Amino acid sequence: MFNQKYLTIPVLAVGLLYLLHLGRSFLVPLVFAFFIWYLVNALAGLLGRVPLGKEKRFPKALAYAGALAAIAVLIFVVVRIITVSVTEVAASAPAVQQGLDRLAQRVFDALPVSEPPTLQKLLGTIDLGKTARLLAMQLTEFLGKFLIVLLYLAFIFLEQRSFESKLLALAKGPERQRAVRSMISQIDADIKVYLGIKTLTSLATGLAGYLIFTAVGLELAGFWALLLFVLNFIPTIGSIAATALPAMMSLVQFEGLGPFLAIVIGLTLVQQALGNFIEPRFLGDRLNLSPLVILLSLALWGMVWGISGMMLCVPMTAIAMIILSHIPQTRPVAVILSRNGRIRTSA
Repeated sequence: MFNQKYLTIPVLAVGLLYLLHLGRSFLVPLVFAFFIWYLVNALAGLLGRVPLGKEKRFPKALAYAGALAAIAVLIFVVVRIITVSVTEVAASAPAVQQGLDRLAQRVFDALPVSEPPTLQKLLGTIDLGKTARLLAMQLTEFLGKFLIVLLYLAFIFLEQRSFESKLLALAKGPERQRAVRSMISQIDADIKVYLGIKTLTSLATGLAGYLIFTAVGLELAGFWALLLFVLNFIPTIGSIAATALPAMMSLVQFEGLGPFLAIVIGLTLVQQALGNFIEPRFLGDRLNLSPLVILLSLALWGMVWGISGMMLCVPMTAIAMIILSHIPQTRPVAVILSRNGRIRTSA
């Protein structure tokens, strides 16, 4: 006889994904607020271990103040770059249009075509001014959502002392409480390390990219550097897109291939060094996620939450695997999600 539980689990999973997609306008800012909260706590913990003298450590209050100040500066820089880029993108739209026409002309000059078509004939009527205004509207909408994230973040900090006690209160019995405490501890440690290392490597990538863009004279260097920082959180395709977009823009802005090659080679070397040496050195196999699972989760979370889901796919999948590993009935699923088949059930 057919066992209904094999049908129930997929139905529940599809229903959950549908609800996540349906509530994305509320859930995405909330999840981002939680991860920023994790980042602040990770940075505060790092500052708290800084020695100030013999057997003295950084005071906890000052550590949190320093962490909040650092995150606030980062947020200010991001918002500043976005607001400046909105004006610059709108102002440079006509020049970009002309550059695209020149690029199309150069491409067709190299082909055996008697009358090379213009870019407008190839792609239809293109109004880059309208496109720039649309981009400005989207960036403004992003800033509005970011204010909601900051509001959520403030209330999360007010509630953080009671998080663990509330979860433990839901678990009846000492054994289940130990399991819940172990799960919380593992999620806390893994996500803090991942977000901390990923943020630092993304900052390093963005800074290196800014230096490269400035050196070759690429316009909107700050905007492209910010894009590098953001897209570095997206596994695999993020680094490819972050390299391709400014490299393609260099073909529009410059006549020769020198800036294009400098951007491609420079960014590739930076990303390879950070992604293949620095991140594995500090992260190791802490998250223990299968590369195939990361790729599938990228597609799944991208389908559910768009670009935001693609940025959050790794920590969200890691959290799901940790939770599944602490439930006996779903532990086999956690084994499938893991890289090596070995899962931790205790902190």
